[in-house]
Amino acid sequence: MLKKLFITAIVFTCFSACIDPLEVEIKNDGTSLVVYAEVTDQAERYTVQLSRTSNYESGLPEKETNAFVEVIDLDGNEYQFVEEKPGTYRSCPADFVGEVNGSYKLRISTQDEKVYESDFEKIIPTGKVESVYFNKEEVFELVDGRSRPIQGLKFYCDFSDTPDKDYYKLDWEGTFQFRSAPQDSLHEYCWITESSTMDINLYEDSFTNNSTKEAFELAFLEKGFRFVVDYSFQVQLKSINAGAYNFWRLVEQQYNNDGSIFSALPAQIGSNIKCVSNEDENVLGYFMTSAVSSQRVRVSPYDIDSPNSVISGCRPFRPNDPIQDYCYDCSLYPNSVAEQPDYW
Repeated sequence: MLKKLFITAIVFTCFSACIDPLEVEIKNDGTSLVVYAEVTDQAERYTVQLSRTSNYESGLPEKETNAFVEVIDLDGNEYQFVEEKPGTYRSCPADFVGEVNGSYKLRISTQDEKVYESDFEKIIPTGKVESVYFNKEEVFELVDGRSRPIQGLKFYCDFSDTPDKDYYKLDWEGTFQFRSAPQDSLHEYCWITESSTMDINLYEDSFTNNSTKEAFELAFLEKGFRFVVDYSFQVQLKSINAGAYNFWRLVEQQYNNDGSIFSALPAQIGSNIKCVSNEDENVLGYFMTSAVSSQRVRVSPYDIDSPNSVISGCRPFRPNDPIQDYCYDCSLYPNSVAEQPDYW
């Protein structure tokens, strides 16, 4: 029978991993392994995320723990990933950095003695990010049938591609600095990093091969707490193959569809990962390899005026109003750290 499942669609960069639940329908009497993994040509810690689909009634997907995860190159060299937290496995840059034109495959051995392997995927040369910039803009959204204006910044980039047939995925992440709340005696500043999550940006150069793509729209970020002090926005231009491009294109369609009976089923979203132990088992996700070109742009508080909602929330209107923990330690604010990033 058709069961509703939550598929954990995971998009991460080298700095963070963000998870969005993606509700779809699929024929499956059990649970499926959900995999997302990426290897780049950057000297960074690569991440593999593993989980299991779950029935709608059972809540969030279950993390796949205590698995043996490794990446293997064409010469047979094996690079092991270590589980840092449930379902999250990470590599060591001192041991392994992907190379352009190198080919790699992912192998996973789970607790139930099943083995999963991807195809060998080649790291294809990428184009170059020429510039990143933003404009102060206003967009409109429908709320209760009425159009409501939202003010914020829209980010764009210009990039050039290679003479070959190219497929790209453009990810972004933003880090913002903010002053700690008045009660915080531990830190003066904290930093929060957010990323593109299910904001999927794809591009293929059928009509613009070996040229510069101008004003490619990346994201609209609403005016607010993120722009109180400084904001650092980074775009990553990632080369991908045709299989990865089609995978993410179908995931984007599935994520944005209206849930009708005519919607694409995830079984049609082909994965490059298979269960070696059971070829009939469905695996969800993709092992992606890419070369990366990146660039940052800094947004100052003078570019857009925004209120500091954290500090405002730490000033109770009445003496007995509760005060959040992050008012005394801003590093406790969700996704916040007190250590200044290397690129700041």
